[in-house]
Amino acid sequence: MWSQFTEGNPGKPVSKAAALPVDGRTLAEAFLRRVELGRDSRIYRVKREGHYVDINWGEFYEAVVGVYANLRARGIEPGDRVCIFSNSRPEWCIVDMAVLCLGAVTVPLYQSSNADDIAYILDHCGAKLIFAEDETLCGRLAEVLVKQDKKIPVVVFSNQAVKIEGLDAVAYDAFRQVADFAGAEQQLVRTAQTVEPGTPASIVYTSGTTGRPKGAVLTHGNFAAELRSVISEVHLTNEDMTLTFLPFAHIFGRVESYLPVFAGVTLAFAENINTVASDLREVKPTLLLSVPRIYEKIYAKIQNDVENAPRSKREIFRWSVKTGRDYVQVLSEKKRVPIALALKYLAADRLVFSKVRDKVGGRLRLTVSGGAPLDPDLCRFFHACGIKILEGYGLTETSAAVVVNRPEDYQFSTVGKPVADTEIRIAPDGEILLRGPVVFKEYFRNPEATAEVMTPDGWFCTGDIGEITERGMLKITDRKKELIVTSGGKNIAPQKLENRIKSSRFLSNGMVYGDKRKYLVALVTLNEPAVREWAQGHGLNLPSAAEMAENPKVVDLVKQEFTAVNDGLASYESIKKFKILAGDFTVESGELTPSLKLKRKIVTQRYLPQIEALY
Repeated sequence: MWSQFTEGNPGKPVSKAAALPVDGRTLAEAFLRRVELGRDSRIYRVKREGHYVDINWGEFYEAVVGVYANLRARGIEPGDRVCIFSNSRPEWCIVDMAVLCLGAVTVPLYQSSNADDIAYILDHCGAKLIFAEDETLCGRLAEVLVKQDKKIPVVVFSNQAVKIEGLDAVAYDAFRQVADFAGAEQQLVRTAQTVEPGTPASIVYTSGTTGRPKGAVLTHGNFAAELRSVISEVHLTNEDMTLTFLPFAHIFGRVESYLPVFAGVTLAFAENINTVASDLREVKPTLLLSVPRIYEKIYAKIQNDVENAPRSKREIFRWSVKTGRDYVQVLSEKKRVPIALALKYLAADRLVFSKVRDKVGGRLRLTVSGGAPLDPDLCRFFHACGIKILEGYGLTETSAAVVVNRPEDYQFSTVGKPVADTEIRIAPDGEILLRGPVVFKEYFRNPEATAEVMTPDGWFCTGDIGEITERGMLKITDRKKELIVTSGGKNIAPQKLENRIKSSRFLSNGMVYGDKRKYLVALVTLNEPAVREWAQGHGLNLPSAAEMAENPKVVDLVKQEFTAVNDGLASYESIKKFKILAGDFTVESGELTPSLKLKRKIVTQRYLPQIEALY
C-alpha cells in the first residue's frame, strides 16, 4: 500500500521546527505552513507487515502534489465535488488535502453506506470523481452507477487491478504519479493561496437517524476555527500521538484527521476496529478521540475480568473504584481533597488504576468523547484511573465540538463550556441554540431545510434539549424529538436509561420505549462473550445469541441487571419489562448510524411486534 514510502524509525524524534503549532485562515494555508516548518518530521504511523512504521511530512506532501496534479488533469476545478468512499487511511487524508488545495469540495461516503444512500448522495452532490477503497466498495459503486446510467471515474486505493463491468476505474498508485513535480508544486501553491475562508471545504452528509441525509456545507473557515479552538482548549501539542479509528466520513473523525496540520499531533492508524485494544498497547498514544461505545466496551471487559477474579481481588477493585470516584468528584468540584481520601486514592492507584492505564498503553493522558452521551459513572471511573475523558458536544453542522470540558475545568454529567467565539442560548422550550464561526454555511441545495434550523438572526437550532449549570456548563438532557412523554404526562430522556443498560457487563445495547404508554419497556442485546462465559460457569452450553436470548436462566440474569438499572429511579422512569433480542444492533443492519448512535425509528419499526407484546 505504501511502497513509495520509506520505513522510518518509530522512535525518531520530531524536529523542533515542525513541532510548532501553525494557524491559517484556511485548511490549505495551514497545510502549506506546516510543510514549510519541516518535512522530516512524522505525520503518521501505519501498520505494515505486522509492525508500525512512520510516514513523514515530506512523503505526505509529495503524494498530495501528485494527486493534485492528476485531479487537474482529470478536469476537476474549484467548486467541483469529489467523493471519498473508504475506511480511514492515509490515502484518505492525501486525497482530501489535494482536493482542498485545489479549491474543490470533499464529499465523504461512509464505507457502510447502502446502495440507496450512495445513489442519493452521488446524484445530489453532483460528484465528478470518486476515490474508493477496494474491490468490494467498487462493486457497490458499480451497482449504483449502472442503475443510474452514470459514468463517474473511480480511483481505487487497492493495489490490485479492479475490473468491474460498468466501472471506469484506475489504480491510485498510477493516479498519483506526476512527471513535472516542480511545476505541479508551483501550481498547487498558487491555487491554494486563492482559497478563501468562506470557500466550501466539504459537504458532510448527516448519518440520518431519520429520513434522507442532508448535506451540511462546511467552509475552510469553519474547520480552521474549530481546530484553533479545540487545540487551544485541550492543550494539544506535537508531543501527542493519537490512535485513530473513527471514520473520517464522520465530522469527529474528520477534525481528528487535521490535528497533525494544526498541532503537529501524530496520527497512528489502528489496524481495524477489532484491534483497537492491542493497538493501544503497541502504539502507546497520549490522546484518544472516540465515541462512548469504545469506552463502554473497555469498561465492560474490565468488569468481566474482575467478576472472574478471586473474591479478594473483586473486593479490592470495588473499594478502589469507590475511592477513586469520591476522589475525582472532589477534584471536579474544585475543592481541597481531604488527606485521608488522598492517601486512600494513592493506595487504590497502586493496586488497581495503574494496571488499567497499562492496559491502554500506559501513556494515555487525555481522551475526548463525543457523538453521543457518556454515562457519568463511566467518566468518573476513567478519571479515577488517571485517564481524563473530556466529554464534548457538537454536530455535523457545528464542525464537531462546539462545547467541551477542559482538562482543568470539567464537571461530570455536562459537556463543558463553549469554545472560543461561540455563543449559546437556551430557547423557552429548552432547545439549545448556537451561533459562531464553527456553525455551517447551509444545507447543500436545500434552502428549506436550512431555513428550518436557522433563525433570522443567525442562531442554529440544534434539536437538542439542555440547560446551563451554575458553573456555566452545558448539560444535555435529550434530543428534542426523542423525548418520551408517557400517558401520565411525564417527560423522560431515553438516552439516560440506555446508558444505564449499557453499563451492565452482560448487556451490549438497549432501546427504551414508552411514548404515550403507561410504562417504559426496553429492547436489549447481550454482551455475548460475557454471557457465554457466565453460562459455562453455570453448566450451560449456549453457543448462539438466539439460544442465550431464550434461555430462562439468562432471562433471570438480565432481570437482576435491570434491578441495578432501575435503582434510584422514580417509578415512572423505571423500566418495567424487557425483551432480549437474538443479535446486537449493528451499522450493517441499519440499526446504528456509522457513529454508533441508535436509529430509534428503524429499530422501533423492525421490532414493533416484540414491543407490543410487552404491553
